[in-house]
Amino acid sequence: MRKKQPLGLSTFDDQLLDGLDFCRKVYDLFDQVQNGPDGIAKLRLRSSKNEKRLVEELIPIARYVQARYREGRRIKVRWLSGSQPYDAILWSSGGLVEHHMAPKKLLIEVTTAVHQNDHLSRRLLHERGGSFGVKGISQDKKTGEIISKPHVHSNDELSTDLADQIIERLSSKSAKPYPPGTLLIVNCFANSLILDSEWDEAIERVKKAHVHRAFREVFLIETVMSHSTTLYGDRKRRQSPKRE
Repeated sequence: MRKKQPLGLSTFDDQLLDGLDFCRKVYDLFDQVQNGPDGIAKLRLRSSKNEKRLVEELIPIARYVQARYREGRRIKVRWLSGSQPYDAILWSSGGLVEHHMAPKKLLIEVTTAVHQNDHLSRRLLHERGGSFGVKGISQDKKTGEIISKPHVHSNDELSTDLADQIIERLSSKSAKPYPPGTLLIVNCFANSLILDSEWDEAIERVKKAHVHRAFREVFLIETVMSHSTTLYGDRKRRQSPKRE
């Protein structure tokens, strides 16, 4: 039996892949990292470009492709590692495209909505087995010691915090001149496990802020509990870019 070639970012970089093949290879790469030497630590700490791009870009794009790939819409993906103003390009074909129910081409930008102490929380999880949560963490400026103290959440604090994190990312990205037809994927990390009702409440707060309209589409994804929501922008922003 032929030995499987190891996967890496070069497997995806500037490669035009069928959407489902893209998803399979992304998840195979995740399994490869997880099952490799110090795999759990690499995924938690994301200290190298390989794990950071995998968790923060490739997996969210794969989740979006899975949500859209269907009868009447076949999708191809080209992910790019360079400094261009987007992370990937999606091409769609099939009946939905022919009847103008889905765009032929989408530019994809991926961003992460997360608490500023998330990296410290992940370090504590790796080094000490856990923490009291991101809002109870501080770091001594002189010694670098990370201190974790209990934090009691109010009834709507988790949903409010998540909404604020998403709104901050949307506001920041909306200030940049992305071309029409751009899809923004927001990879959301809640401050704790978040229930369906809390996710829905956070999304309502985001909708009321009206900061998502600069994009053709905003896909909000939370991978731990598998929450996802799509928000659409202004009609003029929903036009696809010219064919290339």
